[in-house]
Amino acid sequence: MVGVAAILLLEAIAAAPTRLQPRSFKVERVQQGGKTRNAHKALAKSYAKWGMPAPALLTVSNTAEDATVSNTGSDEAGEVTNHPTQSDVEFLAPVSIGGQTLMVDFDTGSSDLWVFNTQLSAAEIQNHTPYNPQKSSTFKLLNGESYSISYGDGSMSAGIVGTDTVNIGGATVTSQAVELPTTVSGGFISDSASNGLLGLAMSNLNTVKPNQQMTFFDNIRGSLAEPVFTANLKHNATGFYEFGKIDTTQFTGSISYTPIDTSTGFWQFPSNSFSVGNGQVQPNTEGHPAIADTGTSLLLVDDPVIQGYYSQVHGAEFNENQGGITFPCDAVLPDLHLALGPSYMATLSSDLMSFAEVGNNGKYLWDFT
Repeated sequence: MVGVAAILLLEAIAAAPTRLQPRSFKVERVQQGGKTRNAHKALAKSYAKWGMPAPALLTVSNTAEDATVSNTGSDEAGEVTNHPTQSDVEFLAPVSIGGQTLMVDFDTGSSDLWVFNTQLSAAEIQNHTPYNPQKSSTFKLLNGESYSISYGDGSMSAGIVGTDTVNIGGATVTSQAVELPTTVSGGFISDSASNGLLGLAMSNLNTVKPNQQMTFFDNIRGSLAEPVFTANLKHNATGFYEFGKIDTTQFTGSISYTPIDTSTGFWQFPSNSFSVGNGQVQPNTEGHPAIADTGTSLLLVDDPVIQGYYSQVHGAEFNENQGGITFPCDAVLPDLHLALGPSYMATLSSDLMSFAEVGNNGKYLWDFT
């Protein structure tokens, strides 16, 4: 069965800095090597990013690993590839800034576009590909503007702001705000595959001061054939982001729509029920709203969903030493079905429910929640 792409929709209400003819374009993801899944760190970062209390073991280990270091035509379509790092730890795509191509992380959970750049020291740049504003004839410094963004998991970057021509998949914004850190956290430095982040949440989350800046999507959506983008992030395979079009060849059946609560700045929607395997639909009695965040590798759900799912997995237990639920590697895992809005149940297949191996001799697998 073809996987259903995550579809994020918003009415076109913002003008782009440069007017394009109505169009659509695709950003495919690029395979990157050199990263493996660290169950403890991934879970600790997910807890921290969304303000959830984590076991002390996870909090301590995560903090120690992430110390801060300072110092034109009619309708058309284009393609750019978005590729996962090893084991889907993150999803990267090429972005051209001032004619310089960088691999960056597309993040629907934030609203800043920042990149490694030549202002940083050699110790901070290390194996990254830095953007050099001095080699761009279209870069303009925004005097008096600065930014500082923290991602909740302890990672951060901060610095100055300029504008430059940003091209993604052949679509161009000529005066896109580009944030140039003078300070980045150690986790970003050690992640040499990614050279920055491109935020795709609402512009009201952008951290530039004193004048908040618009995201790439908000700047370009008035020039798109449709004011939408889709995220199709496939497991261990090439997927893509597509702007301005919903590719009907990428899913079966009909699309279900749900209203988005934009007041928080996130792609937020209700998720009030679930089911396990072939079981009946159950209410999620806690019913916290869900957020579509392509910058988080794990699925964080309410306790009723955790209990309902793992009660159906033989040998599953909360393992205090591991800081989460573990289960035998040979356990038979059911599918999980989660409500996305009031009328659609998304299926997470059983082969996606094991995140990383822990323990001795591969005895246990880390939970995916």
